[in-house]
Amino acid sequence: MKVLRDVESADGPIENGGAVSFAVVDLETTGFSPARGDRIVELGVVLLDDGGAVEQEWTTLVNPQRHIGATHVHGIRARDVVDAPLFGDVAADVVDLLAGRTIVAHNQAFDTRFLRAELSLHGFVIPDSYSALCTMVWSRRRFGAAKLADVCAALGIDLTDAHSALGDAKATANLLRALNEVAGRDRDWARDVARGVFPIERSITHAAGRLTARDVAATGSPIPEAAEPPLWQRVTVPLPAGDVAACVYLELLADVLDDGFISVTEHERLRSIAEVAGFDEGRLPELHAKYLEAATAEALADGSISDAEREQLVQIALVLDLPFPDLRRASSDVSAVGRASLVGRPAVVDDAAPATGAAFSLSPGCRVVFTGTMSCPREEWAQRLVAAGLTTGTVTKKTAVLVAEDPTTQSGKGKNALKYGIPVVTEEEFAPVFDAYVSTLSTNSN
Repeated sequence: MKVLRDVESADGPIENGGAVSFAVVDLETTGFSPARGDRIVELGVVLLDDGGAVEQEWTTLVNPQRHIGATHVHGIRARDVVDAPLFGDVAADVVDLLAGRTIVAHNQAFDTRFLRAELSLHGFVIPDSYSALCTMVWSRRRFGAAKLADVCAALGIDLTDAHSALGDAKATANLLRALNEVAGRDRDWARDVARGVFPIERSITHAAGRLTARDVAATGSPIPEAAEPPLWQRVTVPLPAGDVAACVYLELLADVLDDGFISVTEHERLRSIAEVAGFDEGRLPELHAKYLEAATAEALADGSISDAEREQLVQIALVLDLPFPDLRRASSDVSAVGRASLVGRPAVVDDAAPATGAAFSLSPGCRVVFTGTMSCPREEWAQRLVAAGLTTGTVTKKTAVLVAEDPTTQSGKGKNALKYGIPVVTEEEFAPVFDAYVSTLSTNSN
């Protein structure tokens, strides 16, 4: 995984200034804003050499000396951190791990802010101008998905231990490799890699790595997954790829909605994540309205709304201080969008991949999901979808079609597609309909 570090003038050649190694970082925290007293409760770090090979994995719990935060999200309980080190106990180890490497994080604005705040308390100063390499921003740009779960699902990256610091760091490391394959010669990518080099020198000489991951047995059984993910885990709001602040804000908004502890009068946490995102609060009403609209469309996409979805829409409206949506009007709007889409019924394909005969629709902004091995790499498909104005990720009610290596798949995506009544087709069936859709875009633009 060779990456170019040195970047010359905007219109000059990019030169390879030496090998680049990486430190992929993920944090679990008590909340969203270190400025308001939130602290780190877990760190996970994966070190990669310039070829993308894992050199070391390191993780530790941290005693935040305050309320632990949303245990049901990160799985960490107060009793788990009673005997954990304070951040000051591991600060030098963290600096040693990161020194000389490009730091990588999924939503780097969030993680960098916490690292800056915690390290500054112990004499390690990260300049305000510093920013790590952000896989969330680049994933949105290249693959059309920003949430870690969505982009991992789109690319077939394992994310079995989500919301543990090391589990998310491992997934992000794999995502980094995929991004480097498609963007490694991009001038902006090279510039972000160069800017992401950790700005603090190695502090001590001893090797880090004495601290290990928390014992799963000691923390109790894993939190069971819900039968159906809540709306805030399924919603995608169409945004320009370059709208980084809005992208960061919406990524953190899902966590606010997830814990359910915020009321209509308690907007401190919304303000704090807008602060983290560098987001102008004047834009919040418009963005909140788009979010509620997208959540409503997701709930109604299969023609019905469950009691759980109705309750979740109430919660979203309360948190965002918006009136409850008119579901009858929203339902007619969803139907109108469906009528305007391009419908394709594929022709028969060869015996190796028998046609399903399923009809499916493609329209601007709709979601296409892949499962299994494709003849065209999933990264390439994701880029083609983005270029055509489509999205990808996990299966939600608004998914237009699931493209499967085997249409009889019993994978989680396959089961959800069956539950939501989403058509499942082969890659051979999908490709000609997609090509025809792209042709219509070209024709309409001329």
